[in-house]
Amino acid sequence: MKIILKIIGLIILLIFLYFIESIIFWMIFGEGGQASSMMDNGLTKLIMYVIPFIIVGGIAFKVYKKD
Repeated sequence: MKIILKIIGLIILLIFLYFIESIIFWMIFGEGGQASSMMDNGLTKLIMYVIPFIIVGGIAFKVYKKD
């Protein structure tokens, strides 16, 4: 049961990170053409999609290392 709760918590954390990242991106670039051209950049895609997985993966590694 503990493992299932940890997994659910990590999934919620990942969704929360995506949400916060999207809000920050929206506040910086808005909704128009500038945001669209910025999303075509490879580095932006890396930051938007990979960095949250790295953060959650690091937390998961520390959480499951204790077990």
